[in-house]
Amino acid sequence: MPTEKTHQKVVESFIELLKTQRIEEITYAAIADNAGVKIEVVRACCNGKLDLLAAFFREIDQKVLQERDPDLMDETARDRLFDVLMCRLDLMEPHREAVMNLRRTAAKDPAFAMHIHKLVTRSMKWMLVAAGIEEFGLRSVGMSNALALGYERVVRVWLEDDAPGHPKVMVAVDEMLAKGEKWMGRACKVEKVAAPILEGLGRLCQKPTRPADRKAQGPEPTNGGAEASP
Repeated sequence: MPTEKTHQKVVESFIELLKTQRIEEITYAAIADNAGVKIEVVRACCNGKLDLLAAFFREIDQKVLQERDPDLMDETARDRLFDVLMCRLDLMEPHREAVMNLRRTAAKDPAFAMHIHKLVTRSMKWMLVAAGIEEFGLRSVGMSNALALGYERVVRVWLEDDAPGHPKVMVAVDEMLAKGEKWMGRACKVEKVAAPILEGLGRLCQKPTRPADRKAQGPEPTNGGAEASP
């Protein structure tokens, strides 16, 4: 099996090629040549280019988690998430051309666009974790998907903002999080209203006891009868 260092080299080779070519144009032979390995090593490292792309997303996630400031937890949730997303965009800075080429392919290939959204959504789940915001179940799915949609819009601004410090990006992230706060507030209200209804539906959907099951359990004691002693 390839070492972690070799796997990293293959991923870096793929991302380097992605800066000048679209993903559909990159060949596995080119990835191998650029990484300085044999093509069978590339196969041992992944099942395909989508695997390499997922590994790249995972690498950025890990770097954000490593670089987060422990003192950040003293800030509000919104401020924490703002800093986390800006940190992610800073880490993506060397890969702007690669991101542009990914977006060009996604614009023409709906299936690939859906795959990218899935990867972004997974990453946004970890960005929430990095910001100290952890949820579970449907709430986690909803928050991750909503943040992914907002982040994808921010990336469009980021690709066009060449000014030092990316002031337009900072405004876009701030506005996106402000809207997210409003929607989360509304969602919490709906959740409170819907909770009793969902609980009632859950009881209705419970499997009723069949007559045969009740018979097997024995007759119910009458009010006047004495209960058997153990």
